[in-house]
Amino acid sequence: MSEIQIVGGVYREKVAFPYWDQLFGSAGRAAMALVGHVDTVRLHGAVTSHEKITATASFAAVGIDLHLQDRPQSIEFDYIHTLAIPAISPGSVRSPINLPGTMGEVVIKFGMLESDPSVTGKYVVFDPQAPQSPRSFASSGSSADHLAIIANRGEILRMANASTVEDAVGIIISREKAEVVVVKDGIDGATVYAAGQSHHIPAFKTRNVFSLGSGDVFVAAFALAWAVRKNSPAEAALFASRSVANYVETQALPILPPNELVERDVAKKAGGKIYLAGPFRETGQRMFIEDARTQLISLGMEVFSPIHDIGPGVAEVVVKQDLSAVHQCDAVFAILNGSSPGTVFEVGYARALGKPVFCVTQNMREVDVKLPKGSGAFLHDDYVSALFQIAWRS
Repeated sequence: MSEIQIVGGVYREKVAFPYWDQLFGSAGRAAMALVGHVDTVRLHGAVTSHEKITATASFAAVGIDLHLQDRPQSIEFDYIHTLAIPAISPGSVRSPINLPGTMGEVVIKFGMLESDPSVTGKYVVFDPQAPQSPRSFASSGSSADHLAIIANRGEILRMANASTVEDAVGIIISREKAEVVVVKDGIDGATVYAAGQSHHIPAFKTRNVFSLGSGDVFVAAFALAWAVRKNSPAEAALFASRSVANYVETQALPILPPNELVERDVAKKAGGKIYLAGPFRETGQRMFIEDARTQLISLGMEVFSPIHDIGPGVAEVVVKQDLSAVHQCDAVFAILNGSSPGTVFEVGYARALGKPVFCVTQNMREVDVKLPKGSGAFLHDDYVSALFQIAWRS
């Protein structure tokens, strides 16, 4: 009888674009990911009395064994899009609760907002889930015969208070007695450190990108492959990366078995200089431009934004500078939402030069995207997906 204990947060998640409103959280999503792959998936966490109705309908209905304690307040994560920093409610006022310790052959532990329960297992996978102040695995009194720690680059550096990933991994392996450390690095994939060696694991291209919870799916898939199926850490991480690609493209859970995962191209940062086209005369438009500029930079690109790099001015001056910048850029990212003849002109001009153009086309009529579509621009009605398409363009 195979069994996985999953300990962590069960929270309400809301996304405005694309619309999403579910009671999941890291532990809930990981549990859903593993349904059907082991005999028993046991979920340990906390919810309010009202949320128990939803939890039972969502989790128990598919066979997940629920061990949920009472929590006085609901905790919600509210995102404008799946790459955005969420608003968490309630804010800093959250009632801590004491969850009982959990023991098992295989345990997954996620960091939680309201508790830091101890776990004991033969195989344990730990994800601190805390970008700013990640707790150590041992701080809760947890122990494991075989421990794998999975975290993103920033969390790894902060956990060890180190300046390089290699130094941080060495400190964590020594201090936490970790057998495996997996450092996730977004579009660059992940690096597995085990037995004195490191292995790079790629991320994969997808048509769509729903990034919320991708790390939770990675942890669940890794635990299944490494702790249950006894794959090597590198093999387990590769399966996890492939599982994440299927999830972010389809939002489908549970994860698929290895033989049902489709082959995909490896994702690589294209980099280069991007011309950011879009309206910026109104508050909402300017906020969208600001966010797009930030996201493009975080995905490894240099950004030329007319409003930032030239500013407003008379047509005789700014238009020549804008068009010169289009010539110098490697690709164009265009926000076509709303009425913006200037943006459509920039798209057409870039396509006439043979520049690749990637357009966000939320709520656009077919007639309004005729020029971009007919000229061979890449159109996507999902903002985050469009960002990734230009980030890993070939």
